[in-house]
Amino acid sequence: MAEKPPRKVQHVPIPERMRSLPVDTRGYPVPVNVIRDRNGKPNFAANDESVRQRLFTEDRCGICGGKLLRGRWSVGGPGSALHPDGVFLDPPMHYECARYAVQVCPYLAMPSYGKSVSKIQPMSYGTSKTGIAYNPTVFSTRPDLFLLVMYVAQKLSYEGTAVRSLKPKRPFRSIEYWRDGVQIDESEGRVAAERYLLEQDAVWEAERKRNLRQGSATI
Repeated sequence: MAEKPPRKVQHVPIPERMRSLPVDTRGYPVPVNVIRDRNGKPNFAANDESVRQRLFTEDRCGICGGKLLRGRWSVGGPGSALHPDGVFLDPPMHYECARYAVQVCPYLAMPSYGKSVSKIQPMSYGTSKTGIAYNPTVFSTRPDLFLLVMYVAQKLSYEGTAVRSLKPKRPFRSIEYWRDGVQIDESEGRVAAERYLLEQDAVWEAERKRNLRQGSATI
């Protein structure tokens, strides 16, 4: 039987790779790609685009900033992980960094966390260059399930010279299913992921068509 999720971030040991990261007032280690406002306060809902690009270019972990190994991990909802067109916007991670994030990150581990990336105001972040890439397999609502997937090869998509998204080579070497900061049984997770994809298929199709129309308008 799975254990209950920790009630406080301090109850989850910080991996050694992440111990050099700064910590915010709540005790959360601040990932290297998290953007900060003019006062230095991190906003965990947005990435610093210049850092994101550097991490991709140098093949570094999206959380601790260290060099990646051959096997790397990504965390995302069923759309990013399992949809045929699914991609990830964030750089890959070390396993221990990704596993820590899926247990303590407010968006990944807290079902009541409702902040949407669409509410971020990019212009409020001083001189940092920020951007939000569009991913039609990332749905607007927070999924109740997240997948931690491991792979050894990846394909990057570009917009000009900038990395837009990452598509792992499939089949995945390993898949973990997580809900509310707790790892769940593989069979339960697979059923839940398939159900979520089915329910969201109509939403994805509408967003895909809208994106195609917007793309056609710029040609």
